[in-house]
Amino acid sequence: MDKKFLLFGLLALSLLTVSTRAATVQVSTASTVPSVVVIVMMENKSINQTYGTSCRGNCSFITQLANTYGLAESYSATGHPSLTDYLDITSGGNYDYAPFNNSCYPQTTGCAISTPSIVDSLEASGRTWKAYMEDYTGGGCTRHHNNDTLNTYVNDHNPFLYYNGIYGSPARCSRIVDANPGAEGYLALPTALFSDLSTLTSASSFMWLTPNLCDQGHSTCTLTASNSTTCPSTSLPQCVSQANQYLSLLVPKILNSTVFQTQNAALFITWDEGVTRYPKDYVVAIWAGPGIRPAHKSSLFYSHYSLLSTLETMWGMPPLTAYDSSATAMNEFFSDSGPVGGIVVPTTFGRLIPFLGLGILLIVLAGAGSIYLRKVLRHLSQSRSSNVYENPAPRL
Repeated sequence: MDKKFLLFGLLALSLLTVSTRAATVQVSTASTVPSVVVIVMMENKSINQTYGTSCRGNCSFITQLANTYGLAESYSATGHPSLTDYLDITSGGNYDYAPFNNSCYPQTTGCAISTPSIVDSLEASGRTWKAYMEDYTGGGCTRHHNNDTLNTYVNDHNPFLYYNGIYGSPARCSRIVDANPGAEGYLALPTALFSDLSTLTSASSFMWLTPNLCDQGHSTCTLTASNSTTCPSTSLPQCVSQANQYLSLLVPKILNSTVFQTQNAALFITWDEGVTRYPKDYVVAIWAGPGIRPAHKSSLFYSHYSLLSTLETMWGMPPLTAYDSSATAMNEFFSDSGPVGGIVVPTTFGRLIPFLGLGILLIVLAGAGSIYLRKVLRHLSQSRSSNVYENPAPRL
């Protein structure tokens, strides 16, 4: 009987130590690795134009989202104009030179890139990707879109067309799609993206969204007409408010999607460029999702290269260039206790194991104590009986 209690005691101690330690490791390891990342690129506004009390226009939703989830307060764009930033963030290169800094037309003389992109890294790691372009009625690598009063797609906001490794591959071109088929212009939401986020099988690991110029806050628009010119200073509040309104409709649909409700998916929203120069061209950069540290703000320096570094660090992909290799990954934004999808984490039973171990240990100790007490009482009884027999009381 004593040996059995000893074995139960050892089992209980094992449950209290080994299983508790294992459960802790599983949580901290799994929670830092999202299985899906959605990236949304907005346009031409610095952080002090689109966030907080310095906002130029209505930034109520942007500010609330940033304050609820994670905001990088010192995140810098890398070049001017927009195309250079789109290429830098998807390749780790530095394209702030001609013809790219003149917004050249993709796949024309001098305006094509032969070096690898994030797509090469994703596919080499066994992950999937898809790029969603609003108002891109041609889709694929056609570079074509409708020319009407609503359509505000532009090729220089579609970086994937510039990479020879994508443009020359029909299979890869098929991964570049019209985000809002059947609709165009301001608040024509990306229904193709929402559809793919509705099931686990249709969502890609890496999902890029370029809104149209109206939804990005690049140009002044109404629901019936679009103006494809950049917002003048007098119209800046309207453009900022347009972006805020768009995100207020877009983001809840993403965060409430099946993928974000069941997986550790992460949403990253940033602006391509602000109004100054790198490394102080600070723009809003927000992480949101179930595994993001709530209400977390960071003053550490980050840039577009940091997004690449973050994905490479999380997903075990090698850096593409010296720029993303030396950039700081944004790991601080990922929670140590958030819901995790696609990776083993403790189940409810697993979390109860330490308590079960404690219960078993208490039962063992109570049982052992009871046995010991009975032995002591038996010994005392036997001793008393022996003393009475060997030393009878004297007779008078």
